Amino acid sequence: MTRILLIHGAWHDGRCWAGLAAALRARGWAPVCPDLPGGAETTLRDCIDALPDAPVVLGHSMGGILAEALAQRHAPRLLIHLCSYLPLPGDSLAALDRLLPAPTRAWPRDAQGRLVLPPDAARRMMGTDPALLRPQPLGPMRAPLPGPARAATARHYILCRRDRAIPPALQRAMIIRAGVDRVHARPWDHAPFLSDPAGLAALIDRIGGMAPPRKG
Repeated sequence: MTRILLIHGAWHDGRCWAGLAAALRARGWAPVCPDLPGGAETTLRDCIDALPDAPVVLGHSMGGILAEALAQRHAPRLLIHLCSYLPLPGDSLAALDRLLPAPTRAWPRDAQGRLVLPPDAARRMMGTDPALLRPQPLGPMRAPLPGPARAATARHYILCRRDRAIPPALQRAMIIRAGVDRVHARPWDHAPFLSDPAGLAALIDRIGGMAPPRKG
């Protein structure tokens, strides 16, 4: 069984992957779904250090930045971006959000200063059950991806055409700017691991068959 690391995005935790993980196991994968640290003082480095290495890494949304950072430590055979931020060294999530003009989003904060996503925004923008969300620390969203070089690994990007959190135009702008080996566009929202876990698992399985074998 091939080990695949699933890195969740902002406001989520490892529970969001339950349906996808089951569908991947049925196809012979061994998914790993860790929770990222969520304390008020959490840094990008804290999140990177909490992640294990794996031959295949998938990053969703903010998890794309962590996937790229993890790949610098130990380049995987395959890196899959799922409607995620696609950084170059020096980029932060906040900086990538400014690549295209968009209305400023101001979210409420909890007593510790973490961002709280209102239930209506969770459903409308994320396509996510608010019960699956938690407050999001600011540190990982503001810190730049370490450098100096981009990890050399195969990259595939799953572009979600109905995404309301990271608009398709921004996904395309990041792809053009940073480059990937192949783009897979699908009529999904920002959370296809919830709306179509079987379809997403089938696509991941197909992408896995396209990746080059690990060297050495």
